[in-house]
Amino acid sequence: MKSFVTTILIYILTFVQATAVFANNLNLPDLGDSGAAGVTAAEERRTGEAVMHNLRRAGLIVDDPLLTDYLNQLGYKLLAQYEGDTDRQFTFFLVNDDDINAFALPGGFIGINYGLVMASETESELASVLAHEIAHVTQRHYARAYDVSSQSSLPILAAMIAAIVLGSQGGGELGEAALATIAASSAQSQINFTRHNEEEADRIGIQMLASAGFNAEKMADFFDKLEQQSRLYGVNIPEFLRTHPVNSARISDARNRARLLPKSRPLDSDTYLLMLNRVLALAAKDKTSSEAAFREKLSDDKATNQAGIRYGYVLSLIENKKYSHAKTELDKLLKIHPHKIAYLLADAEISHKSGNKKRAYQIYQNALKLYPENAAITYDYAELLLTDQQYTRARTLLESFIKKTPDNPRFYKFLANSREKTGDSAGSHEAMAEYYYQIGQTYQAIDQINIALKDKKLDFYTTSRLEARLAHIKEEAPLEVN
Repeated sequence: MKSFVTTILIYILTFVQATAVFANNLNLPDLGDSGAAGVTAAEERRTGEAVMHNLRRAGLIVDDPLLTDYLNQLGYKLLAQYEGDTDRQFTFFLVNDDDINAFALPGGFIGINYGLVMASETESELASVLAHEIAHVTQRHYARAYDVSSQSSLPILAAMIAAIVLGSQGGGELGEAALATIAASSAQSQINFTRHNEEEADRIGIQMLASAGFNAEKMADFFDKLEQQSRLYGVNIPEFLRTHPVNSARISDARNRARLLPKSRPLDSDTYLLMLNRVLALAAKDKTSSEAAFREKLSDDKATNQAGIRYGYVLSLIENKKYSHAKTELDKLLKIHPHKIAYLLADAEISHKSGNKKRAYQIYQNALKLYPENAAITYDYAELLLTDQQYTRARTLLESFIKKTPDNPRFYKFLANSREKTGDSAGSHEAMAEYYYQIGQTYQAIDQINIALKDKKLDFYTTSRLEARLAHIKEEAPLEVN
């Protein structure tokens, strides 16, 4: 069943679009213009970060470094081809929901449900969705919606962020009903505004796709495929079509635009094929059936993407604790690509879980020499070090990584553990404060810093840093319902 939190998020985005119904009476510039100056880029980013914190709190973000890294590489490949001016920071993340959906948040945060990844059949299809959402952000569609509604839009959004938290804790029927009423209050005007946005996002997204070397026609093809499939859903159509309405005219227009651009029939990247099968393996609810499905696909001589399928099979075997068989299959992949990160991590995991920690250490250490400070390798290596009570080594590894890549909540939890075990109580509480803050539990973060500040051994520099961080986090607290 689709998560209630995702439903609430859709209502938030729908409401933000609905607030723009007054735009026509105000003679605003075209939606792609930079006229939405009433909301600054910093305010957008802060609002998006607040939503992200609450999504983490609700367990809706998939913290898989390999998948996250792939989505961000794909997103920035598209952004490199954007012809407009933007110095905006973007963050692409995977949403823990099997529904077919994607959405853009204020501040450049773009979420892709793992259900949409599984629905894609080519990398160009997946890239088309990212390009479409990037265009929503670069054109500041949501920022304009805030600006034309009233100066109180951001506080209203903050209240709706709180509704996410209420919904995640259960018993949120009243909140859901209220948000639904707000969203439906100007339905026809909202639809007209949405169509204008969608057409613009199509146009800009298609250009990005073609410039980045993807098949631009796949945007129309993918939307058309989803629209045809939706007829089988009845009233339960995919959320992507609810928030990104399509019709035959829009699909035809997108297809005609793509045909005017240089033709490209790119092959799917190896990384896409691996990550698609990673999602299929790790998201499977029935691990035994998933293993059988991968095995059947491998037995089909006509099946393409043998490496991706075999990788998914390896992961399903690991999930079912069949380490010896998994190693046999993985060796076939390593023989062809001995330095691919996904394979190295699977090899180390098999070694660790089958009792050969010495070999696992060797794999991680060699992998970090090849790919210094890689998030996926660092995380798995730190986990092994902590499991093996190598706390000093784990702390050194984590502190070095976090210094350059601070927005990784699970790393802070590991760091807190390593600091506690090495006698740094205040540092442990500081790390836990960052962990809580990044998963949307700001009040718990405040408590952790207050505990750290009670340590009489703190020097002036550390005390000042903690006090400054405490003040910043307190600013975020009103966005959270305790």
